[in-house]
Order: sequence, then structure tokens, then C-alpha cells
Amino acid sequence: MKRAILLIIILFSSTIFSQKKEVINEIIKKVSIDTLMNNLSILTGDKETSFGGGNIRITSRHRNSLGNTYALQYLKRKFEKIGLPVYQQDFLNDGQNIYAIQKGIKKPNQYVIICAHYDCMPFGDFAPGADDNGSGTIAVLEAARILSKYQFNYSIIYALFDLEEQGLLGSSYYAQQASMRKDSIIAVINLDMIGWDSNNDYAAEVHVQDVVNSIHLAQVFHDSNKNYEIGIKLFTNYPGSTASDHASFWRNGFTAAMLIESFKDFNFYYHQTSDDISKINKDFYEKMTKLAISVLSEYAGTEKDVEEIKTTPTAFYLSFNYPNPFNNSTKIRYNLSQETYTRLIVYDALGNEVFKLVDGIQKPNYYEINFDERFTKKLSSGVYFYSLQAGNYFAVRKMILTK
Repeated sequence: MKRAILLIIILFSSTIFSQKKEVINEIIKKVSIDTLMNNLSILTGDKETSFGGGNIRITSRHRNSLGNTYALQYLKRKFEKIGLPVYQQDFLNDGQNIYAIQKGIKKPNQYVIICAHYDCMPFGDFAPGADDNGSGTIAVLEAARILSKYQFNYSIIYALFDLEEQGLLGSSYYAQQASMRKDSIIAVINLDMIGWDSNNDYAAEVHVQDVVNSIHLAQVFHDSNKNYEIGIKLFTNYPGSTASDHASFWRNGFTAAMLIESFKDFNFYYHQTSDDISKINKDFYEKMTKLAISVLSEYAGTEKDVEEIKTTPTAFYLSFNYPNPFNNSTKIRYNLSQETYTRLIVYDALGNEVFKLVDGIQKPNYYEINFDERFTKKLSSGVYFYSLQAGNYFAVRKMILTK
């Protein structure tokens, strides 16, 4: 039943993005396959780039390769040349995320993120990683190159994550930090493998789960593909894969989706040294980049499009608490799409009610409760459950307290 309801939401929910916008048509016409392929040829080692007074080839972007550092410096220079402020985020001993921020003119403290991972496989000194994920990385650069010339209502973050191939380490760190800062992230658009189409059918997928407004984000992909006549044969994959960086944002309670080539036509050269630039389908790659940039532009809100994005949730949802397991403090988040009587209850492992966190009528909104020492000081270590009942919606999650 839940799956059927979600399909109805995807197919029939109203959207504020239904009409074509002249400025976005103008934007996506500026996507250049020549620019995409030239930058990709450098990132994959097909062409040289300057480094430290000489020329080098980025022959690998694997974690253990010097090329991973070369790639970081190359991407940093590209952002700087565009004219955006650039930030490096170090994590673990060798992880290095890089991102640039374009400030919005109306809501500068609310963000839309377009992201990709720049590291690649396999292990060794030669790993071009053209499709996985040079294609997504360079598309993010192309978005920054074009959109930096426009003004938007919301701030845009162009994020490139490291160590995705090692278990989403870079995006996990970023999303955790964003959650702790209480960043207001409207949507995350993750690009991973957007250049392979062996049969020229232009099939692609948007992967989504029922987290905050993620289903609505998937609908915007479909609307943009149609409204701007991009020409991708787009399918929604629900529940979507968690094997890329968007999942880090889902786990931290943010709206996110992944755009990727069709799983039915999966890249033959995945994680092999033969994943090189010669395998990129240029026409498909250009269309996928246009689609991503159109969705990003819709969410960021162009200067000529001052209608603000609705931030009211489109569905009821109880998130998994974070962190979990936890010591003394964790966050419980939930969404209400309608005004309704709401009960949020904590139970012990035997099903006994421990705390009544919410018991009353609440308006549609995003809610967050700190389950901290006010509550946990009375509890012993162990497994607990929390349930949300809101109208006809009911969900239960498990959390583990470790003192």
C-alpha cells in the first residue's frame, strides 16, 4: 500500500515547477559538450595539466594514488578560475572534500547542493574513472561555470567528495557536519555515472527514498526533463540505491536524489582500468548534464523567478535517529505534511512506555527533538524504540543507548 501511495504522489502531486522558464532554457543552452570533454580528458589523464611548475597527467584518482591529490588541486583551480570562494574539508588522515559556494540573494543561508565524488577505482597507478565518476565531477564544474554568471534566490554549493569508493566517507563526514551545524539544505542533487549509454536509448534513473522532500525532488527531475525538452528517458527507482553520496544525506535527514545512467545498461567497464574517456556517450552526457543543471536552477530560484520553493513536507515521515548508537544524546526528526494529532512515544525493549515526547495537535512542518540527558539520565544502556503516530501514518524506529 505504501508503495502505491508513493507512486500516486510521484505521478499526480502538484508542482510549482510546471511552466517553462525562459532563463533556465537560456542556462541549459550554455552547456558545452566540448568543455565537458576537455575537462574530463584532463581529470582522467588523457591530457596533461600544469602542476608545480611542470606538466602532469592525472592517471589515477584512487585513494592511495598521488593522482588523487593532483585531482584535488586541479578541481580547486577550476573553481577559483570561475571566481567562486573555495573550501577544503579534511577528514580522517587522507580524505579531502572540496566545495565552492555561490551565495543566494534572497535566502543566502539556505542551500541547494549539487555533488559528485571525484575519487575512483580500481587500486593502482592507472585508473581513469571516466564514467565513475569523472562524468559527475565535471558536470558539477560545468554547473558552476554556467550558473556563477546568474543570480539565485538560494545559495548553491558545488561539492566534490573524496573516498566515496571507500564507503561514502567524504559525503558522510560532510552531511554529519551539516547536520550538527543545523544547515538548512533544501535539496541535494547527486551525480554518479552519467556518461554511459551503450545502446543510445537515453535511459536514465533518478533514485529516491521517502526522506523529507526527496520524492518531490524526483518529480522535479521528471518535470524539468519534460518542460525543457531535454530528451532523457527517465525512470524513478524507488526505493533507490544507497550506494552513492546522496545516501549520506538521507541518513542525516536531508532531501536528496541521485541521477545515474540506466541500471539495465550498466557500464561494462565499471571499476576497471578500461573506464576511459573513449567510452563516454557525448550526446547522452550532454543531456544528463543539462537535466541536472535545470533541476538545480529550478530549486535555487533564478532572479527572474522570484517564486520561492515551498518547504512544507509532502509526506509524513519518521527519520532514523542520529547518532545511533548514542551516548546520552541523539536527534529524532519527523515530518508532518498536514495538521494532525501527533504522538511521539519512547518505549523500552519490553514495550513499556518510557517517555511521551509529543502528544497533541501539530501543524505541517519539519520537527527535531533532542533526546538528551533530560531523558537519558533516567535510562540504562540498552535497546529502545520510538514511534510516531500522525493521522493514519504510523512508524517505529529502534535506537541503542550506550553509557
